Amino acid sequence: MRIHLSTLLFLPILLTLTACQSVSTDDEVVPESTAVSPIFPIATAVQIDYQDEVKLLRINQLIAEQKALDPKQRAVLFYERGIIYDRMGLSAHSRYDFHQAINIDPTFADAYNSLGLYLLLAQSYSEAFENFDSAIELSENMHYSYLHRAIGLYQVHRYELASDDINTFYELDVNDPYRVLWRFIINSKTMPQEAQQALQDAQQLDKDKRYAWLLVDVIAGRTTEKEFFERVSFGVKSNKELAQRLCEAYFYLAHWHKLSGDLETAIYYFKLSTATNVHDFIEYKYSLIELAAIQKMLQTELKNNL
Repeated sequence: MRIHLSTLLFLPILLTLTACQSVSTDDEVVPESTAVSPIFPIATAVQIDYQDEVKLLRINQLIAEQKALDPKQRAVLFYERGIIYDRMGLSAHSRYDFHQAINIDPTFADAYNSLGLYLLLAQSYSEAFENFDSAIELSENMHYSYLHRAIGLYQVHRYELASDDINTFYELDVNDPYRVLWRFIINSKTMPQEAQQALQDAQQLDKDKRYAWLLVDVIAGRTTEKEFFERVSFGVKSNKELAQRLCEAYFYLAHWHKLSGDLETAIYYFKLSTATNVHDFIEYKYSLIELAAIQKMLQTELKNNL
């Protein structure tokens, strides 16, 4: 996947600015980038929730009262505090609390899964895989550990193993549109035609009204990005809900453009996903990973072209 040298030279500016450049109307935001043509609905970046602040104060108080807690209760409190820190974007605090939860209760599967995700973000792949392995061994409910392990394997170019994990993740709920999308992304690396066909064959149940099926329709070629963005806000009742939808949408569309070779639009969408500030969504976190990987790839290509 190559890109013109002039784009390589201006990548730092592109990564910094493209997510912010727009022209506002009363109801919509029109990006100035010539690479992206859809008209986006407006969603301001998600802010820290007051209720989370209240919960944080209460958990801190309970943790301080150590004598009233048994070890498993204390581990749960650290884990729950880590989740709140995660929503706030306080990654160091969150990672510390997941570590604490595991130190107190070494059988805490959810904590292994959450810590593994942060280790992926830090590119500590071996440690991340160990944590996902532990989560899967400790609980049969750790479906997302298969997804996270698949993505980690994908990042280190172990594509066959990544495909095995993503197929397991998909088979655990074949009616989930997000699993359909993830299977397409991972399997497109080694078998693009089969991945596209599987995406097109995925069936939406009549009672399943999740908007993510619209993303499946875009990537399957049954609708356009413009039509998707015209419909993405249907049924949304708050700015937070819209920001969450857009965080996801930008991420999956970015992958679609990346797979098709349109790296500039992919970068643009990954940046828009992170601009929503939905810190606890995996799409936000994996957009950061993708941007770091793209930056590394382009720096290597730039050196090779000099």
